[in-house]
Amino acid sequence: MISRMFVIVAATGVFTPNLPDQAVARVEKKAQLEQEVADISGYYTCKGVETGGKAYSGVAVISKKNEVYMIQWMVNGGSTFTGIGVRQGNMFSASWALPNERGLLRGLNTYKIESGPRLVGRWATLPGAGYLQNETLTFLKHLDEDADE
Repeated sequence: MISRMFVIVAATGVFTPNLPDQAVARVEKKAQLEQEVADISGYYTCKGVETGGKAYSGVAVISKKNEVYMIQWMVNGGSTFTGIGVRQGNMFSASWALPNERGLLRGLNTYKIESGPRLVGRWATLPGAGYLQNETLTFLKHLDEDADE
């Protein structure tokens, strides 16, 4: 019985010889991206779509203090709001709040960190319509480059 199980296991391995190599390659690619984008602090262009389909653009500034990030958005030439963010591997999430005529609008953004870096994500608000909106942050320059200019 044991020899039959060994034959089955061995035969299965013959049909998927690259599976371990593929898994190793994915882990190495993820580690390379995390090393390439060790610190996501900097200035970013911000582009997205609001509920109802209206496009918006602006600038986002991300800064790091120990293990936590602060992010500030300035969109559509006037709206400015600030949030706190946490990075976990190649994901970055930030919560924020913005006072408005109905009280306090709260939001959560979650981004996948890509090469560049470029942060591609989605966001939602409370109160809100219950839909996810798209937003992309594209790296412009590091924070410390201001001192050089």
